[in-house]
Amino acid sequence: MPFEIKELRELAAIDARLWGRVSTADLRSFAAAMIDLGRASGLRRALVDCRNYLGGAGFREVLSLTRDVTQRPLAERGREAIITPTDPYAAADVTFYVHTANSLGTMARMFATREAAVGWLTGAEAESRPAASGVAGQSVSSGERRG
Repeated sequence: MPFEIKELRELAAIDARLWGRVSTADLRSFAAAMIDLGRASGLRRALVDCRNYLGGAGFREVLSLTRDVTQRPLAERGREAIITPTDPYAAADVTFYVHTANSLGTMARMFATREAAVGWLTGAEAESRPAASGVAGQSVSSGERRG
C-alpha cells in the first residue's frame, strides 16, 4: 500500500503519509485505516503528508472517498491538515477533496509546509474557527464559496 498511518501522540493526532500513484482501492483502504485508527485511539486530528502523492484515481473516486469520510457522525470528525502535493495534478485532486469535505461539514485545510500544517492543527485558531474551505494555508470563510 502506498501509505503509512500511525499515532502522533505528541500532537494528539493521526500522522499519515500518502505517496506515489494510488488506485481507488488504495484510497478506500487509506480512508478506512484513518477512520479505524481515529475510532480506536479517540484522536480527532490528522496531519496528512501528500507531498509525494501523484494521484491516480479520478475526481469521481475522490468524491466517493470524500463521501466515505464525511458520512461519519459529527462527533467522530475532527480536523485534517493536509500538506499539498508537489505534483500539480495531484494537488488539484487534493484541493477538490478539501473543498468537498468542507462543504459536507468536515474541517480540512491545505498547507505548503509541515510547519504551517502543524501550527494550524495545534493552534488556538483551529479550536475557534468554524469549518471553512482553505487551500495552501489560506483560509476562506464559510460564506466565501469558491467554484
